[in-house]
Amino acid sequence: MSVSIPAIYEKVKLAIGKSERVKLGTIRERDFQRFAIAGGNLNPLFFDAAAAKEAGYPAIIAPPLYLSSVMGWEAGPPEEALRSDGTGGQEAAGLPVEGVRLMGGGQELEFHHPVTDGTEVTMELSPESVELKEGRSGQFLVVTLTRRYRDQNDRLLVTCRENFIAR
Repeated sequence: MSVSIPAIYEKVKLAIGKSERVKLGTIRERDFQRFAIAGGNLNPLFFDAAAAKEAGYPAIIAPPLYLSSVMGWEAGPPEEALRSDGTGGQEAAGLPVEGVRLMGGGQELEFHHPVTDGTEVTMELSPESVELKEGRSGQFLVVTLTRRYRDQNDRLLVTCRENFIAR
């Protein structure tokens, strides 16, 4: 089945400027500590309450990249439900990009407030732009999404602008 990149471009343009809020749930120290260990980051701020308090935090904090690095907040789809590029679909924020492969094209992050154990996180997701480009091997799209992570008091925690390449 041949996919029309210009047709997908037109569909994605219709979603630009719309946003949705998704409740991600409660952040737990065990989960962000596992993330830190997996990344080889044993910073005491993530494990030692006394070190975190000495640095001015109310408790141990999550690594700054934790929120923006989690690709899915649920158990995930079964293998047969994965897209042909191996993604589960949530990475594309519900955009109509069926039939194309997605690849990360970089992130720009702003860290506003630290995340601690028990923080209830909501993510606001907004498609910001889509560009139709021509490369050596044909057309592709560059889609920019903004994810704003907020706590239970609607305080901004992290802003993540990320680009995806759809081909």
